[in-house]
Amino acid sequence: MDNSIDKLRDIWDDIPEGLTEPIDLSQEEFINRYMDVFHFGNYFYLIFNTLKAEIEYVSPSIEHVLGYTAEEFYLPFVIDRIHPEDLPYFYHYEQSAVRFFSGLTKDLVFKYKFAYDYRFKTKSGAIKRIQQQTIPLLYFPEGGVRTLTILTDISHLNVTGIPKLSFIGMQGAPSYYNVPLTQEFTTANRLFTPREREILRYMVQGKKSEEIATLLGRSIFTIRNHRKNILLKSGCKNLQELLVKSIREGWV
Repeated sequence: MDNSIDKLRDIWDDIPEGLTEPIDLSQEEFINRYMDVFHFGNYFYLIFNTLKAEIEYVSPSIEHVLGYTAEEFYLPFVIDRIHPEDLPYFYHYEQSAVRFFSGLTKDLVFKYKFAYDYRFKTKSGAIKRIQQQTIPLLYFPEGGVRTLTILTDISHLNVTGIPKLSFIGMQGAPSYYNVPLTQEFTTANRLFTPREREILRYMVQGKKSEEIATLLGRSIFTIRNHRKNILLKSGCKNLQELLVKSIREGWV
């Protein structure tokens, strides 16, 4: 287990020094400012410090999601409960995230979050599929970063296959979906128009066409036409496939 943590320390040591000016915010301000993620299942969040390789805070809702208490949830414990087949992807994606954020200009470093999924062993011994979304909160002058990480149970979506990594742009920044296991970051063209992305977001929330039409002030026929276009552009055969793909690839 010590080797596992040392490997992560080596990865996080590559976070550059002085990337941004230090930010002094309370934990509550952190959450209010950056909890702008879309939740599609039961979730909890934590504050992580890469400089110390320590989890600084875990929300109490972890017990509802994984069965563990916040006090039980520390880094070696976490590494030990990630599925062994998914652990190499965990390391690789953390390394990819360091490279990605290190290559951003200062005006972009707080406009991105990254997301990937993996299988995790719960306290009862069951295996759940968890999606991890991470947002940088502040960069330390001596290197390292404090992050807000949201972990969501996506087991009900029946997601299978190898973990997928995406870098999600916020505030108008472009997104990079399903990043391959290479040194390169290739951006996917935006598949959908802003209106289609808005409708897709409502679809993932489980809203029917009639509800979406009311919320957007559009006719039911317009909404149904948008839904057909969304399904066609996505390359998916049905709604369930679309919802799973939308979440894993960061379309919502």
